[in-house]
Amino acid sequence: MMDSDLALSMLQPDKLVLTGVSGGPDSLALLHFLHNLGFPVMAASFNHQLRPEASADVEFVRTEAARLGLPFVTSSADVAALARKDNLSIEEAARELRYRFLFAEARKAGAQAVAVGHNADDQAETVLMHFLRGAGLSGLKGMPARLILPVFDAEIPLVRPLLGWTRAQTEAYCREHNLQPRTDLTNTDTHYFRNRLRHELLPHLEQYNPNIRHSLAKTAQALQGDYALLDELIETAWQKTVRSNGAEYVEFERAELEKLSPALIRNLFRRAAFLLKPGLRDVDFESLARVAALKPVELAGGLKTYAEGSRLYLTTSENTLPTTAWPQIRAEISLSRGITRIENGWFFNCEECIGQDIMTDASQNSDRFIVWLDPGLNSNRLLARPPHTGDRFEPLGMPRQTTRLADLFINLKIIKRLRQGWPVVCIGETIAWVPGLRMAEPFKINAQTKRAIKIELKNSTGPL
Repeated sequence: MMDSDLALSMLQPDKLVLTGVSGGPDSLALLHFLHNLGFPVMAASFNHQLRPEASADVEFVRTEAARLGLPFVTSSADVAALARKDNLSIEEAARELRYRFLFAEARKAGAQAVAVGHNADDQAETVLMHFLRGAGLSGLKGMPARLILPVFDAEIPLVRPLLGWTRAQTEAYCREHNLQPRTDLTNTDTHYFRNRLRHELLPHLEQYNPNIRHSLAKTAQALQGDYALLDELIETAWQKTVRSNGAEYVEFERAELEKLSPALIRNLFRRAAFLLKPGLRDVDFESLARVAALKPVELAGGLKTYAEGSRLYLTTSENTLPTTAWPQIRAEISLSRGITRIENGWFFNCEECIGQDIMTDASQNSDRFIVWLDPGLNSNRLLARPPHTGDRFEPLGMPRQTTRLADLFINLKIIKRLRQGWPVVCIGETIAWVPGLRMAEPFKINAQTKRAIKIELKNSTGPL
């Protein structure tokens, strides 16, 4: 059984299938094929605003759906604008916007799947395109007949019922059923990489192997079985290495990545790239090889890696990264005995210590987010605040010498985006401690200290 036949057999005959229809022979054949099999079908057509005749194509699909008595939905968006904004190719931006629309409508209509009209020739072109770009197994396996795209919908699958058909077969189906598909002239424009493959390279390769398209499609089918095994390993590694992810970043635990093989790291970052940029066609092998060395690098689609302490991020911009792993404070607050909460789940815990063991406890402490301060005769209030412009303090070990707080952040390589919210603990107007970094010389514990303030800065996962 072909994978496409298997995907079709997994559809429930009485549940709605939302079908993407451009009006071309493949998608038009798919619409009629599913309808003739008795599936409840909804036609969906997306206007990419790239061609003058695009609106007429949508109206053609609307009319065809009405002729068959099928529900119809449509939408449009400026694909070229998204491509410029997100540094994507036109093809990548078109795919992202089209799939957003299809899956949103499928969810709204309660559809069991989104069906698209990719065929065996599309599969051959995809495999060849990925090969030329230097893809690994993930690219060479081509398009599966059925898959979940979590970035669009975590439950509704994308299915390709015609993946076992050639383009000639879809065209023959249209002739047999008296269908008059629309012609998209951009499919002949060799400025597009895929079109050059279709109209120039593949015909040339057929001189060496007349069945090259079939061979490439069969190769993809064979490799999909191998990739299923690899995907199980990737999922296990993903659960161990990814600490969190958002709409614009994936956060990896560097120590866990270092335990993995370069091949597995490459596949993790490929998965992360597609999670963040579903419109990407592939990520080239050379970029992924540099990522496997766990160094900052640029990938496709404007994605970059950032190293921050024990974490490695994949994102489009440093500004999108979370701050929850680091202490941050927005405004001045008074610190009193007990718990005082600040941002990101962090909190101060303060207690007064009196007795002979203060010096011993302080000298044995190795946690840079715990400090014992000797307030001396200073009765001013204890407070925490964000850094102020021009802040200076007297670091421990540098009596009567002050340094700029800004220089301390630079010298200790505190991430720039975190500096303006890094908490500073003061006694009165004087900086007594910069948590995680340095305490101030005037407030150090000594053998004569009989009274001290112990301050801990914690979060839900403990100190870094």
